[in-house]
Amino acid sequence: MLGRIAELHYSHGMTHQQVAELLGLSRVQVTRMLARARAEGIVEIRIHSDEAIFPQEQQALVARYGLESAWIAPSFPEAVDTLDSIGTAGASYLRSVLRPGMSVAVGLSSTIASVVPHLSQEQVDVVFIPAIGSRPAADSAVNPHQVAELLADATGGKAAHLASPFLASTSEAARMIRAEPEISQVLNAARHADLGLFGLGGTSKSTGIIVDTLGTQEANRELMALGVVGDISACFYDSAGKLVESEISERVVGLRLDDIMAIPHRAAFAGGIDKVGSIKGALKGGIITTLVTDIDTARMILEE
Repeated sequence: MLGRIAELHYSHGMTHQQVAELLGLSRVQVTRMLARARAEGIVEIRIHSDEAIFPQEQQALVARYGLESAWIAPSFPEAVDTLDSIGTAGASYLRSVLRPGMSVAVGLSSTIASVVPHLSQEQVDVVFIPAIGSRPAADSAVNPHQVAELLADATGGKAAHLASPFLASTSEAARMIRAEPEISQVLNAARHADLGLFGLGGTSKSTGIIVDTLGTQEANRELMALGVVGDISACFYDSAGKLVESEISERVVGLRLDDIMAIPHRAAFAGGIDKVGSIKGALKGGIITTLVTDIDTARMILEE
């Protein structure tokens, strides 16, 4: 039924109401089934245009913070819809920059996973490399090596694997893990990537994987007392985008902030009112060179 409805609407130009009358359905049913057809990949839509949806805000962000580019998606009342919207914009960004032979470092972020469904089996020979270990006992969508594999599957590329937790029990344990030849080799490859894909974490509950993993108010208060406004792949920074060292930082198995900033092109995927402070810090410190966000967040950043 989904295929029939999609064919009638998209190929034959029938309206939702006309399809409903022809098949004995309600207009609402047709609308919902067309949405399902897109979600399940029965229908794929590609717009052949480089025109930005929000050119004024995009240009303002680029000019104010010296970015290479900014990609702005529509905002929606539900956070999950806005996340998917950012994923759509992120896929457009990746299509514009991925080239055969590139290596791409992938940070710790649930937002990056939202890009994958919108890539539509692009065929580009790219290597995706985790820039940090994985979150223990977590949803697979937020583990860098699994997101790297999903990106590789969607682009016809390859993925490296970093067999390590991102947060060791002690700083000594982290040093030992980082010294393992297999771990060291992957992290070194990530340091020399052509492009980095990252999320930006906040400091309150449910605004970042690192904060949620720590899971204690005491740990969060400690970070905020140090002036932390956010993190990029578990590297903490303040409102000026300067590195903030902490006991937690020493336990991370992944790239350091200076490693991340040595990657020539660094894209961050983040949105929402709770991420505004984190995004501003990353922008002010030049931590990122491209921002992919939603329009409500972009406007809040520009209101400063």
